[in-house]
Order: sequence, then C-alpha cells, then structure tokens
Amino acid sequence: DIQKTNGYEEDGYYRVDFTYGIAIKNVRQLQEIKTLWQQEQERSAQAKTAYAEREQRVALLRQEIESLEQASAPRFEQFDDGQMHHSQGISATRVLTPREQYLAALDAWRNHPPEALRLKQQELKAYEQAFKDQWGNYSYQFLGQVGPAVSRFYRQGCPSTTYKFTQGMLEGHAQAAEQSNDPSHWFEARELHMKGSVTMRKTENGWRALNDQ
Repeated sequence: DIQKTNGYEEDGYYRVDFTYGIAIKNVRQLQEIKTLWQQEQERSAQAKTAYAEREQRVALLRQEIESLEQASAPRFEQFDDGQMHHSQGISATRVLTPREQYLAALDAWRNHPPEALRLKQQELKAYEQAFKDQWGNYSYQFLGQVGPAVSRFYRQGCPSTTYKFTQGMLEGHAQAAEQSNDPSHWFEARELHMKGSVTMRKTENGWRALNDQ
C-alpha cells in the first residue's frame, strides 16, 4: 500500500516521498493465540468456581467425619471405673490399668473404624483425588502473560535489527491494554505506518532510482 506523498526536484534530481504500511506476521496465527487465551480464561473461571465448591464440600465432609469420630471413639471414662481388668489374649495374670485399656481400645478403633466412619473417610479421599486429577495439574500458557507472549510471537525468528519496527506497535498494544484493563487489545492486528523517500535521475531509459531510504 505504497502511496506517494510528495515529489520535487532537488539539485537536478527528482525526489519522491512516500508512505507504506507493514503488516507483521499472519493475522490468523495471532487469532489462534487469542482463541487459546480465551479458552484459558474460561478454564480459569471454571477453576475458580470449582475451588470454591471444593472448599465447601471438603468442609462438610470433614464435619461429618468429626461427628462420626466423636460418636464412635472410645472415651477414657468408659474404662476409669476404679477397677483393674485382666487383659485378653496376653496373659491371664496381666492386669491392665484404665489408661492401658483406653489406649488399647483407641488403637483398635483406629485400625478398624466403624463402617459409617470408614466409608465417609473414603468418600473424602476419593473426592480429593478426583478434584486433583481434574484441576490440580493444569498450567496456563498465556493467561496473565499475554503481553510477553504476543511480543515473542512477533519477534520470534526475526533478527534483533527488526525490533525497532515492532517496538512502536507493541507499545501501542500495551498502552491500549493498560488503559482499558483489557488484555485482548494485544491481539489487535495493526500495521506499522512507515515513511520513505527515493531520489531519481532521468536517464536515456527513463527515470531510475539512485537510492532507497
């Protein structure tokens, strides 16, 4: 889209000023990145809701487990009757103190919890594992780092000398995104508007350019 803006004679030569635009990279590829970013946004919103629901669900299950534990766990006062008791399966002459009886009963309760308590504990464990499988191992490629990602996209594979062409455009993206608090401005396809001039000399074969700038 080269357009002549001015033309004039100068020291026996003819000088032409012109403008042109540079479209950097493929717009379709940029839109593909935007689509991935939007998908990550949706995933992030879903994860936020899921984590809030998880907190409530886990709190409820733990509360139910605690209630079952309190109702079924042996208590010391059950054995503190002021009497000594013989142990079973160890020695007929071995006498257990109330505390020993309580600890033995507590150990047996922990190793073999009541069915209702065991099932509730398994429910909590299974829920936590399922949640981790669905939400715990997901990483985001663009969310929260759109600017650096788009900058890398434009500059990837290009020599450092081309950075001056992209710098102005990327600054425009950054400014628009910051002012509106909307990262989607990074995905706007823009052109660089450049200026140039060429000096021409008339020859037998017509006008010929001497140099481009």
